[in-house]
Amino acid sequence: MTAPQQHPAASALQGLFTLANETEREVARILGLNLTDYRALSALAQTGPVTVGKLAEDLGATPATTTAIVSRMESRGYVERHRSTDDRRHVQVSVTPAANRGIMNLIRPLMTATNEHIKALPADHRAVVADFLDVAQHLMRDHLHTLSEKDAR
Repeated sequence: MTAPQQHPAASALQGLFTLANETEREVARILGLNLTDYRALSALAQTGPVTVGKLAEDLGATPATTTAIVSRMESRGYVERHRSTDDRRHVQVSVTPAANRGIMNLIRPLMTATNEHIKALPADHRAVVADFLDVAQHLMRDHLHTLSEKDAR
């Protein structure tokens, strides 16, 4: 039995997913982090300061696991905790400026090249690419949610 033929765009997207995963692993390796810690660091870099509870929710991890991740990264200088001046019980976690620069130095060449390529496209093509990627992102999120629901059963 053979698998149904995929559209070339779907095959290219699958290849992009694989490369994204490999790139993520390599960036984590260069930073001296395991993949879980890098994903937490990356999430923090994208969202800005959040509580450990919110980070746990974003990662789909338990608060206890996320606290351990934050503690490891804090001890290595990648993140810092900030107590609220209004309520000292509230603690937010953020990426240190040095860690943020490190991530950006590794990611910027790809982001710059991608941005330049997209800017060089005709406006109608840019809109189609953006729409396609937006739909692909929603499909991935929905699929992840479906997989997570099946795993919870």
